[in-house]
Amino acid sequence: MVFEKGREKLGGKNLVVLDIGSQFLKAMLLEVDRQSGKGILRNWVKEKLDNGLWEQIYPACRKAINQVEKKAGIKAEEFFLGLSGDIVKGLSATFCYERENPKEKIDLPELKYFIQKVQWKVFDKIRKNFALETGLPETEAKLVNAHIIDIKIDNSPIANPLGFQGENLCLTIFNTYTSRESLEALVKLASQLGLELAGIAPLSYALFHCFDLDASSKDDILIIDIGGKITELTLIKSRGEIVETKSFNLGGDIFTKAIADFLEIGMSEAEAVKIKYCKKELSPEARRKLGKILEPNISSWVNGVKVVLEEFSKKYRALPSKVFLCGGGSEFPGLKENLKEKRKFQIKSIPSREVTKIENRTKLQDISCLALANLSLESPEANEFSSILKRAIRLIQG
Repeated sequence: MVFEKGREKLGGKNLVVLDIGSQFLKAMLLEVDRQSGKGILRNWVKEKLDNGLWEQIYPACRKAINQVEKKAGIKAEEFFLGLSGDIVKGLSATFCYERENPKEKIDLPELKYFIQKVQWKVFDKIRKNFALETGLPETEAKLVNAHIIDIKIDNSPIANPLGFQGENLCLTIFNTYTSRESLEALVKLASQLGLELAGIAPLSYALFHCFDLDASSKDDILIIDIGGKITELTLIKSRGEIVETKSFNLGGDIFTKAIADFLEIGMSEAEAVKIKYCKKELSPEARRKLGKILEPNISSWVNGVKVVLEEFSKKYRALPSKVFLCGGGSEFPGLKENLKEKRKFQIKSIPSREVTKIENRTKLQDISCLALANLSLESPEANEFSSILKRAIRLIQG
C-alpha cells in the first residue's frame, strides 16, 4: 500500500498533522491557503503516549484531534502522519545505468523500466537492512512510499529527464519502509480516524526536506534528533544522494529518570524539574548538584552517538563536522558542549527560515514538528514519476 494520495489542488482542505513520537503525540491543525499552497498553523496540542503501544495510539490521536479542533475553531478534513524511526525508517539509494543509445531521447517506456528496476534493487537492499536492524525475516519488510529526490544525466542535475539525451542516467530514490505488523496497524489507524490520509513520512525525511540542497551545496550534514526515548541520527551526503538514518534507545527520559531517582519523586514531577533545569530557573546550587548527578547520563548519551557515528564511518569514511541538533532534548545542558569537546563538531540549530510553507501563529518552536507540517504541504508529484513509483511499489508488495 502506498500511503500518499494525489491532490488536484495543493492542500485544498484543513489539515491535521500528527507527529507520533516514542513518548509524545503532537497534533497541529493547519488552515491551507488554496492559492499559495501555504498553511497557517492555527493551533497544536501534545498528548503523552504510554509505552507507544499501537492499541493506545488511536485513542490518543482521536483525543488530540478533538482538542486541537476545539482550540482552533475549525474542523480537520484530512491528516498527515509523521512517525519516529522506531516505527518507520527511510533510506535513499542512487543507481546509474549506461544507455545503449545516448543520442536517443529518453522516453516514458525507458524511464518506467529504469525506475522499476531501481526500485527492485532498492527493496533488496532495504530487506537486508531491515533483517539486520530488527532480527525479523526479510519478508516482513514492507514499503510505505517513495520519492525521487535527485536525477542526473551525465552527472548534471535535471528536473525531468524526458526528452533529453545522454549516456549515463542516475536516480536517487528515498524509500520509507516498515514491518508488516506496523503497516497493518497504520492501515487500521487510517480507517479508524475517518479522515482522508494525505501522506506519511518519517521525521528524518521531513528534516532532510527542510534543507534546500541545490547543485551548489557541497556540505554534508548530520542531523541529531533527540526524542523522549530514542535519538535519531540522519546523515545527508552529496546533496541527498545518500540519506541514511540510524537510532539508539536513549533520549531525554534518561535525564528525567536520573532526576526522579536522585530526588525520590515521580517521573512527572522530575520532568517539571528537568524543564526548570534547562531554562535555568533553579538556584545555582541546585543546578550544580543536578549537573554532577547527570554527568554519567550525558556520557552514556554521547557514547550512543559515538557508536552510531562509528557505523556510519565504516561505510562512508569522512563524516560531516556540521551538526544540527533538534528535538525536545536538544536544549539539555551539557549535550552540545560534550559533542563540541569530544567530537569537534560545529553545533547548530535548524533555523526556522528553512520552514518556508508555514505561517506559524502559535508559540510552537519544535523544529521537527514544523518541518513535518512543512512537508505535509508539499504537493505529491503530479507527474509520471509518482505514478511509476506507486506502480513499482504495488508490484513489489505483491
